[in-house]
Amino acid sequence: MQNDSLTGLLGFEDFLSLAGAVICDNSKAYLIAAADVSDFHFININHGYDTGDAVLCDIADFIKLYLPNVVYACRSHSDHFIALINIENIDSERVFNETYRLKERLKEIISKRAEGISPNINVGIYFVQSEETNIIAAVDKANVARRTSKGNYKLPCVVFSEHLMDIKENSAKILPLFDDSFRNEAIRVYLQPKISSETKKVVGAEALSRLIDAEGNVIPPAKFIAALEKTGKIVELDFYVLTYICKLIRKWLDNGIEPITISFNLSRMHFYSKTLVEDIFELVEKYNVPPQYLEIEVTESVFFEAQDLIVRKVKELRDYGFKVSVDDFGSGYSSLSLIGVLPVDVVKLDKSFVKESLKSPKGSDIMRGLINILNEIHLEIVCEGVETKEEEKVINDCGCDEVQGYLYDRPIPTDEFEAKYIKA
Repeated sequence: MQNDSLTGLLGFEDFLSLAGAVICDNSKAYLIAAADVSDFHFININHGYDTGDAVLCDIADFIKLYLPNVVYACRSHSDHFIALINIENIDSERVFNETYRLKERLKEIISKRAEGISPNINVGIYFVQSEETNIIAAVDKANVARRTSKGNYKLPCVVFSEHLMDIKENSAKILPLFDDSFRNEAIRVYLQPKISSETKKVVGAEALSRLIDAEGNVIPPAKFIAALEKTGKIVELDFYVLTYICKLIRKWLDNGIEPITISFNLSRMHFYSKTLVEDIFELVEKYNVPPQYLEIEVTESVFFEAQDLIVRKVKELRDYGFKVSVDDFGSGYSSLSLIGVLPVDVVKLDKSFVKESLKSPKGSDIMRGLINILNEIHLEIVCEGVETKEEEKVINDCGCDEVQGYLYDRPIPTDEFEAKYIKA
């Protein structure tokens, strides 16, 4: 038997052999947990490989000391860990509660070792079935759940289900379609207007991408963004969209049309690139587009990862003249604590937060209080997902003028957007 030379845990092959023999004992209940650290390689980049190795040893020690009922555990490779756990007499609710508690403790340990990093631990769980005898298949299912958990800061873990296999198969279909569409410049860019509820005029737009399959069906982002983030291809998509809107704004300027500000999404992966700011500015200079016509949207959850690094780069982008907005505000755990540190111009209130707040008088009071705070510190506010006149009125009464949602328009092709909203 050969243990992992760095962490002292089992090697992967030995884990498979030993765990495979255990799960054949149908008299006990087990689960397999697969875990990794989001963007672990950035710890190596920013703190050095010695620190990265020390973090891996911290995780291994944590598994040995604090993970209850572990039968066997291994480091399969890099920052990927797998454990077989005895869960006899433990219900699923306790599994979730324990996973959350343990994740939070482990995140504290990693943050102390690698200062400035606020890691997320991705955890996938597979409850071993009584008839299960194939340990490789069981580990694969735990890993499918682990990969699905990436980017989700709300759930302590993802439990494998057959539905996840459908998602995996969907990713296998999406990636070749994306590559072909990217190569042939066939990715569609749609625009959704942002409207002043007071003047009913368009005050901006958000650029959103769509893929078109072989049958001509439009594939929305919910079907392909996750697959692109897992493979890193999201970076290619974001720059594709930015290039497209730079060309569009340049066309408007050349035709004597005053452009509206167009926002585009920037994935968290960009912020670990040393040349991010320069790459964006070079592209904007290439098309001679004034930066004030571009708004960079950063999802709220991004700021939970490596706050110091991301805040620094956001400041650099604003120094160049770009507007920056925090998207999905209100969807995470620490929104209010972020207000004082985020160097942003715009706050986009998440549609789920908006809708939940409008369900009761107390919720509306919370919405009004939050909007008052944001107005006090001179932040522009956009409420997303507004679908009815009633919602718009309540939002407007709370002090927010700008809305984005199906009440006014869905995301539409650029030529249709120009015909409806852009006047020569």
